[in-house]
Amino acid sequence: MNQKESINLYRGLSMGAIAVTTFGITAVLAARSHLLLDEWICLLFLDVIYLLVNVFELEYERRRKKFSNNNQTNFVRYALTYACCCLFIYLMTYLPEFFRPVILIPILLCAVSNVVIAMSAGMFLSILLALAAGQSFYALACYGLMVLLGAVLSQALKEKEYRRWIALLLLFLNLMIPGILYYLSYKEVTASMFLYNLVDGVLAMITAYFVFGKLWQESEAEIDNRFLDVVSEDYTEVKALKHFSRMEYAHAKKVSDLAYRCAKIIGCNENLCLAAGFYYRMGRWLGEPYNENAIKKAESLCFPELLITILSEYYGEDALPSTPESALVQMIDASIIKLEAMEKNVGKSQWNRDMLIYQTLNEYSSTGMYDKSGMSMNQFLKVRDYLAKEDIL
Repeated sequence: MNQKESINLYRGLSMGAIAVTTFGITAVLAARSHLLLDEWICLLFLDVIYLLVNVFELEYERRRKKFSNNNQTNFVRYALTYACCCLFIYLMTYLPEFFRPVILIPILLCAVSNVVIAMSAGMFLSILLALAAGQSFYALACYGLMVLLGAVLSQALKEKEYRRWIALLLLFLNLMIPGILYYLSYKEVTASMFLYNLVDGVLAMITAYFVFGKLWQESEAEIDNRFLDVVSEDYTEVKALKHFSRMEYAHAKKVSDLAYRCAKIIGCNENLCLAAGFYYRMGRWLGEPYNENAIKKAESLCFPELLITILSEYYGEDALPSTPESALVQMIDASIIKLEAMEKNVGKSQWNRDMLIYQTLNEYSSTGMYDKSGMSMNQFLKVRDYLAKEDIL
């Protein structure tokens, strides 16, 4: 099977789009504020510094598996959301300086990335807004505080049960923080100030409860659908494996089907196990070095990070299984390989298949194969008993 396919172009194009958008919003803000040439140049230098750090940050978070579940869709989604945030920053220039809903920026960005990336981008865009518009120190402090607190709260929005309370807290922050800093700057309190704050707070509530939830659900659903896509009969790699080796294809289908069924029994991610079971032996299809080639191929195909992690933990050669899904797939693959070998050598009637499965999995367990996976003993026993009872060949 060849390994020529590469879709890393999506990541490169996304980062290029982020750079163009950053320079674009800087130019628009500078033109709107009638800045002088030297001020333009200073802002552009700030853009360059931010973009260098931003590229490092995105790549660092991706390598730590804290950002990208899919190199193609996550980066494109982030680039589009970042562009929308830049548009919002421009529209905010038409609002009074203390009543610009900058707290929306970290909320939106956190829905498609993580809190670190959302906070850094939100802080940069807010500082850019304040510098280009020549605002006071108090206005800049207001923006920075709103972005900081918004980013901190946004990470909790990924858990649905907290969204209602976070939305109410965002309303409170929008009512209080701009008002306090407005008073410190102008030493007065006005009715319009409370009206602006109320509108900003309601907008933040809607964004947190509905928009964030929709973006997050779409991202999660897209990953789940990706697991199904890569094992469909029409998928390129499935066709390539069938052409490459009917035996390997049949084995992959067995492991995939059993992993899906066992995942239902013990409460694991079913679609992840379905995809991981099919591609677990990918390294063997590609040749040595097995794990390295499997990871490179999976990354070039933009497999979700959860799937790539399981492939990288193949039989604990480089790293022990780190999730119950990874341990489950290894258990099933090992059992099928052992049963296939025994059937080929001595036939079905001359050995006890139940005892063979028990012995195989107990041996792996005794070596500490599943110690870091988080799989409970109860889950292990359920999988082992199911494989022993089912006719898995």
